[in-house]
Formats: sequence, structure tokens, C-alpha cells
Amino acid sequence: MRAIHAALVAGGALAPLALEDAETRAWMDCELASLVENRFFARVDPAARGAELRAVWEPRAARDGAQLGTPHAGARYAVPYWLARGGRRVGTVALSTGARGEPLLEVSSLYVLPAHRGRGVAGALLRRADGVARAHGVPGLRLQTPWSWQPAVRFYLGLRMWVAGWSDALTFVVRAGLPAHDIEIGEREAAFGVVVDGRTEHLIRATREGDRLGWVESPRMEAYRADGSDVGCLGPGTFAVALATRGYPLVRSEARWRERHRASGCGEPEGLAHKIELFEAVDRSFGFDVRTPRIPGLRYREYDDID
Repeated sequence: MRAIHAALVAGGALAPLALEDAETRAWMDCELASLVENRFFARVDPAARGAELRAVWEPRAARDGAQLGTPHAGARYAVPYWLARGGRRVGTVALSTGARGEPLLEVSSLYVLPAHRGRGVAGALLRRADGVARAHGVPGLRLQTPWSWQPAVRFYLGLRMWVAGWSDALTFVVRAGLPAHDIEIGEREAAFGVVVDGRTEHLIRATREGDRLGWVESPRMEAYRADGSDVGCLGPGTFAVALATRGYPLVRSEARWRERHRASGCGEPEGLAHKIELFEAVDRSFGFDVRTPRIPGLRYREYDDID
């Protein structure tokens, strides 16, 4: 993995983070600004208001009021960098080193400074990192984002990344062997497919049916499932997350709902519905501002009341 880092630095996409206190603090201010923006919907420019950001927001934005730790502390496993464009710092990111034996390059702490947004910075970095990783024999990327961070969730879906799990947060991947997915969502109906040889292969159709989700899989989707392919494994969960961002119901039947715990780590819509209720209960318990689509049929109980 270190060779991937070096190639991205040499190509000007990343700049190393120095060990000096001021440098480290500036990077941590970006991390804090990301938490504030996604947990309280307050956009703060860390480059201009670092001291104020720390004084006002750090006790609230971190869970249990804990202070953020230095990014260098975990450098054995993930190395912090500045995002760079044209020789200027435009944000932050951290990349895994492979020390845990992970098969994909793991991306974290991805943040673009407000002044540089809308220019494709984050998407360009992810595409560049994916290309460099594959050139070095690593088949793709992996990253996580909380369900309640809806702009990030929609962004990664828009990049046609696949959802590989939701045990602790939503896990997105892009890797060799996975085609681009094609998702169309209307007011009442939605469709999921994959792009093969330039054409969309339709696999799942979903419909709103009150607080129930209509779900019909094509014979081709059934074949993907039977083969145990990545499309068969990751397609339903990816489609379910996309539907959830548009406020579709996620429970297909009472019988399916009773089996929700079997898919609580990844897979079927009911498993996602169960985890969404848990995720949002935890965020509310910390006093975070949760602004997510309401999922029909979910009870939105407190954490201790969820079974």
C-alpha cells in the first residue's frame, strides 16, 4: 500500500502531513469541521476559524465530548495527507497502509475545504486512487460513512460505488469485477441494474406499497445470486440504501421483517431498516442533529427499546 501512497504524492494528488503541531492542528481542524457539518449542519471554514471551531464545537461534535486524537497516532495503519490540487491544499484524506492485511485500499477522513467544493476534488481523488491501486495490484477502494451523513451517502452512490455492509456504518467499495450500477428512482417506482457492454441489464424493480416495499427480481438477478457473484451479493444492499435515501419503505413483508437480524450486517432491505433505526437512535443519544429521510413503517424507537 505504501507504494500507492508514494505514487499519489509524486503525482501531486496528495501532500504529506508534517509532524509539527501547527500542521497537525490544521489537519485536525478539518476533521472537526467535517464532524460539525455532518452532525450539526453548520458549515465552518477550518482554515479561517480554527480557534473558534475548537472552542465552540469540539466538546459537542465528538462522541462523549472526547477530544480528537492526533492523526499521527494511528499512522501504522492509516497515514494522513493533505488533498492537493495545483500545488494548493484543498482538503484532507487518510489512506490505509495494509498493516491489518486489508485487501482494498481504505480511504478515511476525506474532506474538501468549503472554498474548493463543486470542482470535483473528492471524486477525482477517489478515481485516481482507485487507478493507482489497481496498477499496484490492489483491486480497489473501501470507505465508510455514517448513514446520517446523507450528502456523503448520496455522493458515493452517485460515483456508482457499491454498498458492501452496514455493521457499524455504511461501507462503500469499488473494486475489480464489479460493473457500474444503474439506479433510477421515481416517486412510486424504482429500478436497479448493471451496465454490461454499454447497456443496462435490469435486475430489480421496486415499488412503494404503503409502508411495504414491492420487490421483484429478474431471472438474471436470480442467476447472479445463485452464482454467488459480487453483483448478487452486493446488489440488493446497494439498491436498498439508494431507496432509503429517497424515503422508500424497506420492509417487504412481516415474515421478512422477522428475519431482519440475519441481514443486519449487509444484504437485504429489512436488515438495513433495522440498522437505520439503531444508527439514528445512537446519534440522537449523543445530541446530534439527525436529518434523514423518514422510512415508512419504522418506529424510530430509543436505542434500549429496539429489539
